[in-house]
Amino acid sequence: MKKKIVIGSRESALAVIQSRMLMDYLAQAHPELETELLTMKTTGDRILDRTLDQVGGKGLFVKELDLALRHGRADLTVHSLKDVPMDLPEELPLVCFSRREDPRDALVLPQGCAELAPGAAIGSSSARRALQLRALFPGHEIRPVRGNLQTRLRKLDAGEYGALVLAAAGLKRLGLEGRIARYFEPEEIIPAAGQGILAVQGRAGEDHSFLAGFSDPAATAAALCERAFVRALDGGCSSPVCAHAVPEGDSIRLTGLYFDEASGEVRRDTLRGPASDPAALGMVLAQRLRSGRTPPVGKVWLVGAGPGDAGLLTLKGRDVLAKADVVVYDALVGDGVLAMIGDRAELIFAGKRSGRHYLRQEDTNRVLLTEALKGKRVVRLKGGDPFVFGRGGEELELLTAYGVPYEVVPGVTSAFAVPAYNGIPVTHRDFCSSVHIITGHRRADHSYDIDFDALKRTGGTLVFLMGIAALPDICAGLLSAGMDPATPAAVLERGTTARQHRISATLGTLTEVCAKTTVHTPAIIVVGRVVSLADSFAWAEKRPLAGLRVLLTRPKALSSGMAALLREKGAEVLENPAIETVPVQSDALEEAMERLASGGYDWLVFTSPSGVRIFFDAFLAKRDIRALGGVKLAAIGQGSRKALAEYGVRADFLPTVYDGETLGRELAAHAGPGQRVLIPRAAIGNPALAEYLTAAGMEVTDLATYDTVYPAPRALDVAAALRAGEVDFAVFTSASTVHGLAQSCPEADFTALRAVCIGRQTAAAAQALGMPVRTAPKATLEALADTLEQAAAELKKEREET
Repeated sequence: MKKKIVIGSRESALAVIQSRMLMDYLAQAHPELETELLTMKTTGDRILDRTLDQVGGKGLFVKELDLALRHGRADLTVHSLKDVPMDLPEELPLVCFSRREDPRDALVLPQGCAELAPGAAIGSSSARRALQLRALFPGHEIRPVRGNLQTRLRKLDAGEYGALVLAAAGLKRLGLEGRIARYFEPEEIIPAAGQGILAVQGRAGEDHSFLAGFSDPAATAAALCERAFVRALDGGCSSPVCAHAVPEGDSIRLTGLYFDEASGEVRRDTLRGPASDPAALGMVLAQRLRSGRTPPVGKVWLVGAGPGDAGLLTLKGRDVLAKADVVVYDALVGDGVLAMIGDRAELIFAGKRSGRHYLRQEDTNRVLLTEALKGKRVVRLKGGDPFVFGRGGEELELLTAYGVPYEVVPGVTSAFAVPAYNGIPVTHRDFCSSVHIITGHRRADHSYDIDFDALKRTGGTLVFLMGIAALPDICAGLLSAGMDPATPAAVLERGTTARQHRISATLGTLTEVCAKTTVHTPAIIVVGRVVSLADSFAWAEKRPLAGLRVLLTRPKALSSGMAALLREKGAEVLENPAIETVPVQSDALEEAMERLASGGYDWLVFTSPSGVRIFFDAFLAKRDIRALGGVKLAAIGQGSRKALAEYGVRADFLPTVYDGETLGRELAAHAGPGQRVLIPRAAIGNPALAEYLTAAGMEVTDLATYDTVYPAPRALDVAAALRAGEVDFAVFTSASTVHGLAQSCPEADFTALRAVCIGRQTAAAAQALGMPVRTAPKATLEALADTLEQAAAELKKEREET
């Protein structure tokens, strides 16, 4: 702790008095500390010819003080909390809130006046006060007033105003309580957020424990609640948004006011919530007032995503994800699981890894609450199981307090799945009869809640989650408890994913072995005799595509079969639909379908499964399948043939090579001239097919039934994965998927991305981007998978040799 504390303050008499309140506390509580006061003018003090809402901007009274903190000229600054902006720089947090002085507004009359004169002008410094005063005093002019408190009083006594409305707290701190003619209860005029509370601001990362006695718990709760309300409504010290919170035991009663500029409506309401999370109460009331209504409450699902492998997500979890409106997910959720999220869902990343948080836990809890109160289906997607060191219980506490319904969908915990994928049965009757899951996470005071003696006595398998940083302490604790140093032990990295890796040792050597390498998280520690079975039982790495991450770029509606095939062979599949199909509605389509139904075409030719589905969905919406009785069907390949079969019809013709040119050439020879052909397909289809048929004397209608669009990646950051070299192969089934990937990752270097393609056009598109390309001998998913398997074997051999 420093021996001298410099306290920054505005120059006004009130600001100096408030800063000296902190200095007096420090002198009494910490006499060893020297204090110094540094005063300065702020922007808000200099601009006195305009009202605060006319000046605009936020932080008018704190910017200069913030600079003093940043540059080290001040160690702390003291503010009236109502003047502090809602959004603060992370490096300059509010570190303490004082006991609350009287939060009410007060009416002040000119010297010698006993009552407010009829029609007299009332001075007010804020839009918040003016809005409420007009309702209370409809016969009076509400006029703006600026300047510090003494300046305003001089204007009042000089006859410029018939009355002023000021904060009672400032008047009392200046010893001017005798000037107060009457108080306005919060039911009459809601005070500004934080009114009556002093805020102490400091620098992040410094020790401010010496301020503990100056801080007041009730004022802190009220401050957090009121400021969350205003922040949620994008308000500030000059906006007509205000709130007043009253802590009452285990709950807080919050009254808020919101002015809807669009409608001119003033909305006011009161809500009670648990004192355990004051900010959540502020956010909930703000949401209610902004919407102007109370929508039906939605629901929250806590879903365990499993340890990484998408195949370990439960069926119920998958169904819930597909219907979600909002998904809040963390860093341990596998990319394959993220691909199962429905397209309509809003994605919110709440990841945390080794202390680095994108959303603090309390913020995550509030997101779940506020989104559900909007009437949405909210999924909290968590790696592993929500209740196995997943803080799921904390998330449910807030939902329970506000009556939000929820369900828990258990997940496969990494404590069992990761050892299983490494060939380690956590129990075995010849080795142990129990398994124990322990968190290696330290408490806030850096201690462990682990009874090593008890763990040693159990004789069971020990699985430590979140314990890599604590590995030396864990091993030392078990050894000091008397566990045999020769006990088999292992660190299992990134289990159930393509980057799964096992570091095997003994309890006595594990720390030393891990110190010689880089341990990649997430990782777990397993200690017990069953670890010795890993070499015999390991199975995951024996699959042909094990250890490989494969990017699958097919449209989402078509990717499931291919993804399942590759996962069965051991690949970790990254599903990133590079294209989407959007049906085209046109008069030409309707005319063509009507002509088709009345026998106006001899052949119906399909060039993709998407084309089949889009055409038949449109055709059958108004017509019967029997209308196609006299029409022959041609398909470019097995995928289109299978799609036709889904509608109960068979392809009459398939080419020997599954591409547009071969289809056109061979169908022309097969059908002969004079045939009437309808080709419903993508707007960017290869012209070669229609050209061959037309040249053969056929009447061809080449009809665009859908557009191909290139969606932006959602949860999966493909560009980052490519930069990090985390993609081993990309599978392309059409040139469009290649173009879609290139468009979604315009900065990516594709020269190191190995491509496995269907068809010559697809291969050419990949080669144009510099990708090393392997082309399947047939345009089938099975041939594509076999080609990938061959390329994978060569890559593994190459890596082993190097």
